[in-house]
Parts: sequence; structure tokens; C-alpha cells
Amino acid sequence: MKSVYKNSVWELVPKPKDRKLVGCKWVFRKKEGLHEQDAVRFKARLMAKGYSQKEGVDYDEIFSPVVKHTSIRLLLAMATQHDMEIEQMDVKTTFLHGDLDETIFMAQLEGFVEYGKENLVCQLRKSLYGLKQSPRQWYKRFDYFMLKINFRRCLYDCCVYYHVFQDGMIILLLLYVDDMLIACQDKSRIQDLKKMLSEEFDMKDLGAAQKILGMEIQRDKTAGRIWISQTKYIQKVLEKFNMQEAKVVSTPLAAYFKLSGQQCPKSEEEQQVMEKVPYANAVGCLMYAMVCTRPDIAQAISVVSRYMANQGKQHWDAVKWILRYLNFGDKGLCLRSKKKMQGCWDMWMLIMQGT
Repeated sequence: MKSVYKNSVWELVPKPKDRKLVGCKWVFRKKEGLHEQDAVRFKARLMAKGYSQKEGVDYDEIFSPVVKHTSIRLLLAMATQHDMEIEQMDVKTTFLHGDLDETIFMAQLEGFVEYGKENLVCQLRKSLYGLKQSPRQWYKRFDYFMLKINFRRCLYDCCVYYHVFQDGMIILLLLYVDDMLIACQDKSRIQDLKKMLSEEFDMKDLGAAQKILGMEIQRDKTAGRIWISQTKYIQKVLEKFNMQEAKVVSTPLAAYFKLSGQQCPKSEEEQQVMEKVPYANAVGCLMYAMVCTRPDIAQAISVVSRYMANQGKQHWDAVKWILRYLNFGDKGLCLRSKKKMQGCWDMWMLIMQGT
């Protein structure tokens, strides 16, 4: 509520007769730390019931970009090669910074109805969690600020910002909603950018990058390596599908899996049995691991994903085989520094400048 009042999210006004109110509710959750010894934080968030919004009345455009995973890996690779510092920041109450273009009225929230003003409603000035346009409004607000401080936006990934100093040094910032990665060879210039961001937004400095989007980052500067893995995420996936104790296998997909459409359910009874299997959910979890740090399961995922609409028992057995494979050791991506790779840096600059 302090964040709500600090950002002047709404003002109380009489309820318009011709407008329907958007509801709101409290959402409570526990947020775990990166390490087991980190204390669990209890968070409360005020959410607008965006499902009651009407297109053309309460919102128009809702698309908002996020940084590509390939951009994150490329940044880490270039940081390894050129010994760049990588720092991480997080925006507190992110969506409360976005300015609304539409006029939206919301009911006063439970437990915080102002005495003597029970008949008034909240006219939103800022975006709020749950509104359909909130991610877009936040991105527009952040993009405006970055361009104002003389950063340029990458033409191939509009969530990658960079600035080239007069001495030729470059500083990079990657944005995924409220998570930021900042990289530069000079740490003092990173600190200067952090200071500017903190003056504009309510920020949290997370120090050296350790985890982003479920990807754990470990760095050995002496050896010139960065290791990216998803150990914690994969463990949660295995526990979700009760596969953490299953016998491990050493291949992504066994040769005897000859999957085809002939193995799809042929009777109504088989169909009803397979409807209870969380096939699409499991494949989706595996796809995220594949996109981030596990390209070794790409071919296996391409096979099992063909039967998302009508999977059979053999198809589900193949998915469980992939889950068993993920439990085979702690694997990930290792980015190494190599000599005579100036061409990669030149290519990165060409991509950034769109030439």
C-alpha cells in the first residue's frame, strides 16, 4: 500500500453512471531465495480483475515485448570473452510505474475502504497488476526513459539497450519485464547507470548476476567461464510429475521409441484415460528447459510435441523418458573465453546498429 500511495496509482471520484467498475483482490504468495539458506519472503499484491475489462473501452493495445533468451546467452558469451562485469537489478512494484492512457474505474479494495468515502470509486492513474495493458504501459515508460538518457534500442531485439562511450567502450542493458542484466567492462559505469535508474524507478540492486528467468549463472573469472544451468527448475519439474525417484537414463530418447499417429487412442475408453494425463503440461515444462539451457533435448521434444492434440500411452512413455534423462547429472551450458574472437565482437556491434 505504501507503493500504491507513493506512485499515486488512483484518486477517489464519484462513480460514473455509464461505466462498469473493474474489481480487485489481494494475492498472497511465498517467494523463495536463490539458495536454501535464504529466508522465504511473504508477499502481498493488489490485483485488478482484468478479465472484466472490455476492449475499446478499458484497453486497446496490450502487446509488450520481452528480451529473447538468445540475447541473454549472447550477452553472457560476450561478457565471458571480453571480461565484462555483469550486474543485475530488479524493479519493485513494476507495473505501478506505467501511465494509463485509458480511463478505468475500480472499486475500493477490501480492507482499505476510506471512512466517509464509501460511495466513491478509484479512478486509476497508473497501471495496476492484473490489467491487460499493464505490461505494455510499463515497457513504454521504461523505453522512454532509456532513450532519454541517450541509450539506443537494438533493432533486432527491442528489449536490448546499449550506449557507446567516446572511448569506444559499450554498456548493455537487457530487460525482461522487471528483471535487468547490465554488462560493461568498467564497473563504475554500471554503477552510474544503476544510480540513474534508481532515481527514476524504485529499484533493488541484486549485485553480480546469479539467476534470471530460472537460469542459474555461475562464473569463474580465472578460468574465463560462465556456467548456465536450471538445476532448481528441473528438480521442481521432476517433483511436479513425480519423477524425481525414477531410474535415470543417459539418452534423451531411446531408439526403440518409434512414435507415430498409429499409437493415438483408438477407443473412447483409451481417450478418457489419456485425458487425465498432463501431457501438454509436461511438454511445455520441457520446452522451457530446452529453450534456456538444454538444447540436447531439442530433437526429442520435437518428436513428442507432434502429438499434443491426441497423445497415446507410448507418447507419454517417451515424455517420461525425457524427464528421466533430465535427472541424469547436472547439465547446462558452459561459455568459454577464446582468443582471437574479435570478429564476434564486431558482429555484435553490427547487429546492435542494424547494419
